[in-house]
Amino acid sequence: MNERSYETLLYGITAGVVDKIMELNNWSENEALERFTRSKLYSYLEREETKVWQYSTLMLATLFNEERTGRLSLPEV
Repeated sequence: MNERSYETLLYGITAGVVDKIMELNNWSENEALERFTRSKLYSYLEREETKVWQYSTLMLATLFNEERTGRLSLPEV
């Protein structure tokens, strides 16, 4: 996948995950977006080769919440 295509994919995934994080944590959009984009999980998502983009929106939101508790374990893709 070329870089431009991945950026477009990343934007869509991020929007979906932020929506789910807002729902699960009762946060505003700004708070959810800021916290998600500062997370270690997001740093993995930014790199196409990690394949984290293949996880569902719910899985990514769940992993984000796990990271907040100090645990982040990525499942096999």
